[in-house]
Amino acid sequence: MHVKKATIFYGAAMLTALVCVPLISDAASPKTPPLIRGTLWYIVQAQSTDWTQERLEQTVEAQKAVGFDVLWVLNTPDLVRKAEASGALDIVETVYALADARGMHVIADLPVGGWYGKAAAEAMITELSGYAGKFHARYGKHSSFYGWYLNHEINPIAPEDAEQSAFWRNVWRTVTETCHTIAPGSVVTISPFFLLDEPRRRGFIYLTPQQYADWWGKTLSETGIDILMLQDSGEHLSFLTLAQREPFWTAVAEACHTAGAQFWLNVESGEADVPDWETYLTLEAEKKVPWRFTPMDWLREKLELASKYADSIINWGYFPYMDPHPLHASTNQESDRSYRSYRSYFEKIRQAGGAALPELPAGKRPTRQ
Repeated sequence: MHVKKATIFYGAAMLTALVCVPLISDAASPKTPPLIRGTLWYIVQAQSTDWTQERLEQTVEAQKAVGFDVLWVLNTPDLVRKAEASGALDIVETVYALADARGMHVIADLPVGGWYGKAAAEAMITELSGYAGKFHARYGKHSSFYGWYLNHEINPIAPEDAEQSAFWRNVWRTVTETCHTIAPGSVVTISPFFLLDEPRRRGFIYLTPQQYADWWGKTLSETGIDILMLQDSGEHLSFLTLAQREPFWTAVAEACHTAGAQFWLNVESGEADVPDWETYLTLEAEKKVPWRFTPMDWLREKLELASKYADSIINWGYFPYMDPHPLHASTNQESDRSYRSYRSYFEKIRQAGGAALPELPAGKRPTRQ
């Protein structure tokens, strides 16, 4: 891998870093600072009692301190049911209240509701739309109420599979319209992944960057989804390069903007630490794949390239790899060290005057009133 010194300007100052640049194009000047603006919160019901008011406050404060302004909360259907049934701390309500007080924004997930080939589209639409109405009635008063997440991480769909494409577009179009009607100005988001496994070693369909972008461009145009938060690769493997990822980022960014949607990159700070496909497949079969925090130098490279294409940068990997207040003491030292390395990176950019994030977009106007 060729290494050269790259100088990147932010505001009136500049930062200089060693950047690995294998075949990476000189894209336009950054669209957003190379900074994470929010992360995925996945709180399973079994651990919900560990999320006390104090711990939630600590966590939100730690994220605010590194510039996060979006809290992307997953598993809200289970958390809401538990709060209603037991009278325990309503974690979702608490997150919204903490975000209100700090000028932050919350994206909450809708139920999965089923899957293609296993559930009827109308049944999924009924469940998701009904949940959205009840959820907004409970939490919609919050100033931090920002949007919804369609919790469907689908494998790439073959271009000739018209039936499956029509199924998902029908579900997403109807549910998106419902969300826009229930909460005017709110955004609907989705976070799909692409695969770099062209030989199909794992048996999944492979699409070229253009095929993948064409499918999503048509889907976004037909459904009205506001923000596509593309996972930076589907396999999460440490040896996959930026040169391999960039064509997908480029093609999907263009497709999003043509469709009138925002393109966010989900730059992951957790990865499988393996040197090649052979090692990964062997370890995967044995369920022994080692995972780690994405080393800060490598995370910096991903963020710097992402900033050239993305309207904003979101993240998976803060939990469990960067959280300075982890639930399990055994991971405390490592995750705290990872958090501090990112905070140091953030502070350098902030002090150089380049940490101002783009304004968050509002959702599309509903076509039915």
